[in-house]
Amino acid sequence: MYTQKKPIDNTHIVRERDRKRVRELLAVLSLGIPIGLFLLLFTWQNLEVIRLGHEATRLQKDLKDVEAAHKSLQLELDRLTSFDAVEQQASALGFAATDAKAVVLVSRDATRTPAPAAAPPGVR
Repeated sequence: MYTQKKPIDNTHIVRERDRKRVRELLAVLSLGIPIGLFLLLFTWQNLEVIRLGHEATRLQKDLKDVEAAHKSLQLELDRLTSFDAVEQQASALGFAATDAKAVVLVSRDATRTPAPAAAPPGVR
């Protein structure tokens, strides 16, 4: 009536490799690895395109900023070198307007004797 369980000793049993399963594993790996590499390359390429797009947008913004700064500097240069601004600065420094008929000679050589000053109009 009562049965006794006999312990089973399986230590000497060795399982043989299933060659069909090994072939299936190699087939899955030979297809899975290239597909995985392709997906990895595709993802990297898309992320690189997105990164370069952001960089191009940033560079276009920087170009617009530099162009705006260049334009404002050009306007400042035009304002400072205008005839009216130069005339105001000259009068502030004490320069006076000369007669249009007066001739001013400037020599390069310091050893030369200076030319006689032109007489004011009406005086001979």
